[in-house]
Amino acid sequence: MIRSSSLLLGLVLSAGVASANTTGDIFDTPPVISEPTEIIGGTMATAGQFPTVVAITAGGGICTGTIVDKDWILTAAHCIDPRVLQLASQQAVTDSVRVYYSTTTINTTAGRANMRRAMMTIPKPTFNVQALGSNDIGLIKLAQPIEGIVPSPINFEAAMAPVGIVVQMAGFGATQVGGGGNVGILMFLNNRTSVSCSSLGGGSDANLLCFNQTDTKGKCSGDSGGPSFAMINGKPTVVGVTSFGDRDCGQFGADTRTNIEKEFLLKTAPVLAGSCKDDSECNGGLCFKGLCIAQPFSGNGLGVDCMTAANCQSNVCLTIGEDMKCSMSCTVGDDSTCPDGFDCLDGGGAGACWPSSGSGDDDSGCCDSSGRGGPTALFAFGLLALVIRRRRK
Repeated sequence: MIRSSSLLLGLVLSAGVASANTTGDIFDTPPVISEPTEIIGGTMATAGQFPTVVAITAGGGICTGTIVDKDWILTAAHCIDPRVLQLASQQAVTDSVRVYYSTTTINTTAGRANMRRAMMTIPKPTFNVQALGSNDIGLIKLAQPIEGIVPSPINFEAAMAPVGIVVQMAGFGATQVGGGGNVGILMFLNNRTSVSCSSLGGGSDANLLCFNQTDTKGKCSGDSGGPSFAMINGKPTVVGVTSFGDRDCGQFGADTRTNIEKEFLLKTAPVLAGSCKDDSECNGGLCFKGLCIAQPFSGNGLGVDCMTAANCQSNVCLTIGEDMKCSMSCTVGDDSTCPDGFDCLDGGGAGACWPSSGSGDDDSGCCDSSGRGGPTALFAFGLLALVIRRRRK
């Protein structure tokens, strides 16, 4: 931990733009949420300049996040932690989340036009608001994908983000030292160089990217969960996620390193591994057709029993007869478009992967090895039900 007076840099109260700052010490119980406050000393972003940076509202607060897949938003754990938000449950957090994208302000009706709700909110389970300095990372799975925006890549290699790395910061937080200024406007700051956390009073360089803000430039309240980008392999890549800083945002700021959270991120959302050549690149998942997916018949992988699409990494829960299992689309007539142990069943022109007879935990006996007989009508009905469920979200 870098200092006893450290504060979370998120959760601007959305209802009190003109009210006074009531932030408290991070070790207070319960934690106090900070009042409205964007990047201090920064520049207002223009439309389309940061297409992957989003504003997040949850439980009356504002944070920042990054589109890292069409279905996934990267943010800080404390932005979606029910204890911090003082909500009754994780489901209550999920129900309250709104993600605003393709916008530079959420202060106008037009600026809030592009919005997605959450299907799941997943703070890292080991995050502890009383022990900042590690584990402050989380993911939001969207109820509907955000199409047409190329996601930001995530850095998973420590060597690519050494102490002294130069980053570009972006966020919807405070614009003035002390937490004042506008709220809900996307700002950015170029050429910020990380320093050793020990030079700011402590903290682990293995877990954090630390920044000196005594020049009155850096991140502040409302920026939490937002990205620090570094150019890696010619692409702006997320190397840090805004976590905490001093009370007035005028001394230091600290990011959670994305590389230290590789295991949590890829276990939760294997798709974030991006393209792959073999299973060894998928952190326990399966490399299929160049993409990392969850291992079939385990966790949230294909073939696992499900109740809703939220139970499945593929975001598809398919019903055939009385069985409901995680599935994915495929090309009818070509079982190679499904992983081993699955057939591509024909649902009236649409295809979906279903466990082959005898594969995994499938003991329904409903299908022969061809998967093309009697179940077709039920499968078509299941697809229709799936479409209806997804449209209602």
